Amino acid sequence: MSQQSISGFSRKLLILFWFSFVFVAAFDTILWFSATLFDAQWFNSSFPVEVELPLSLTRSLVAYIPSMFSAFLTMALLWQLIALFGLYEQGHIFEQQNAQCYKKLSYLLIATPFISAISELLLSLALSYNDGAWSLTVSVDDVDITMMIIGFIVRVIAVVMERAAELQQENELTI
Repeated sequence: MSQQSISGFSRKLLILFWFSFVFVAAFDTILWFSATLFDAQWFNSSFPVEVELPLSLTRSLVAYIPSMFSAFLTMALLWQLIALFGLYEQGHIFEQQNAQCYKKLSYLLIATPFISAISELLLSLALSYNDGAWSLTVSVDDVDITMMIIGFIVRVIAVVMERAAELQQENELTI
C-alpha cells in the first residue's frame, strides 16, 4: 500500500472518527436526559437500581456524570485513534509517536472493566441517594473483559511498533 493511499484512507477514517467523537457525546447526552427527565418511550432504558421515572432535574444531573463514563472512555479511545490516523495521514508510519498512541489505546482498553464497575457503582449511588436506602451495584460483563483482553493484545502491538520505530530510525541513519 503506497503512502498516498494510506494518507487518503486515513483522511477518510479521520472524518469518521471525528463524527463519532461528537456523535457519542451528543447522542449519549440526549438519551440520558430523554430517559431520566422525560421518560421517553421510544427506547428502553435500564438502570443499575430501581428508579421511578422521570427523575428530578437535580438527580438526573448528579447521575449524568457517572452515566457518561463509558461515553468518556469511548471518546478517549476515539481521540487516540484520531491522533494515530492523523500521524498516518501525515506520512508518519513507523515512529515512536505511533507506538505511544497504541500504548494509550491499550491502557484505555485495559481500563474498560474498571471504568465500567466504577461507573455502575457511582451511578447506583447517585440514583439511590434520595431514597434514604443507599444502593450499591457493581458488575462487569463479558464485553468489558473482552475489551481488556484486546487491550493486552494492543499493548503487544505497541511494543512491536516501538521496535519497528527503532528499526526505522536505525535504517534512516545507515542510509
